[in-house]
Amino acid sequence: MKRAILVVSLCILLVGLGTLALAKLPVVGISTGSSGTSWRTIMIAALEEVGNEYKAAGKIADYKIVNNIVNGDATEQANIIRDFISQGVDIILVNPNSPDALNGVIKEAQDEGILVVAFDATVTAPDVVNVTLDHYAWNKKNVEFIASTLKKGNVIQIYGLEGHPANNDRIRATYDVLKNYPDIKLIADTSGYWDQTKAKEVAAQIIASGQQIDGVITQDGEAYGVLSAFLDAGKLPKVMFGDPGTAFFKEWKKLRDAGADFKACTQPNPPGIGGTAFRIALQLYNGKKFKPGVLQNNTFFYKVGMFITDENFDQGWELLKDKPDDYLLSEIMSEEAVAELFE
Repeated sequence: MKRAILVVSLCILLVGLGTLALAKLPVVGISTGSSGTSWRTIMIAALEEVGNEYKAAGKIADYKIVNNIVNGDATEQANIIRDFISQGVDIILVNPNSPDALNGVIKEAQDEGILVVAFDATVTAPDVVNVTLDHYAWNKKNVEFIASTLKKGNVIQIYGLEGHPANNDRIRATYDVLKNYPDIKLIADTSGYWDQTKAKEVAAQIIASGQQIDGVITQDGEAYGVLSAFLDAGKLPKVMFGDPGTAFFKEWKKLRDAGADFKACTQPNPPGIGGTAFRIALQLYNGKKFKPGVLQNNTFFYKVGMFITDENFDQGWELLKDKPDDYLLSEIMSEEAVAELFE
């Protein structure tokens, strides 16, 4: 009888220990890949917002954000991920600087039982959920507006970080759209590093060459700098992509009010995508499974609903007019909305 009681007690103890193991609060390591720009600052704030929310609610043990010293460097990012592995984190969130250069270190993390989720851009590593925009479709919409508005003339492209997967997809979209517009000539094609100051310097150099520039294809976090370079030179493109932020909208409004021959389009690339990925990662860590059809090739594509042109400028202006100049339109999926993605 005593032996039976002892066996039952041991079973109860083992079940209890198993439950405790399952209920272990995760430690989250976050590699942002780059920092220092307005977009990245808002992205990091979104990660901190969700991390602090989860820590206060007792849903995670802790989280740690580590930024690259050299922005966009994949080797440094791999070393950051290895540090997370050695520290024994349970979840790694990574904004990847390369679609495939991190695959080896991601496998190292997975071999240690660590959940890896990529956000803002995608990796080709197997068994990694990517949380991102469809950057190809995002930029295709922008470039199609610019090209269809202009129809003919000279355009320049000032893109983001060289080699970054999101930037690669956006550049590919530019080239694909321009194939359909033989009367539009791409006369300059260079990086602005997703930085307003650097993008302005690059634009100023191109403008100083004296070539006629009718349109500008650029990306979020660069357009205000590019437009400033034109204004400083006393010139204007006829149409361009604009930042979904306060500083650009202020200049856009001035030009609209003055009746300038200038059009723009913009749509958010929400910096809050990091916070959305954080929510998704915790669901996965807790054993939840996506509903059928939510993922496409291991990727959850966040849908951006807003596209602003001169036709609906006032809609964007109402959201931005009282915000600081470095503010960019953003959003984080709510806990309830993310839960709806899972069975």
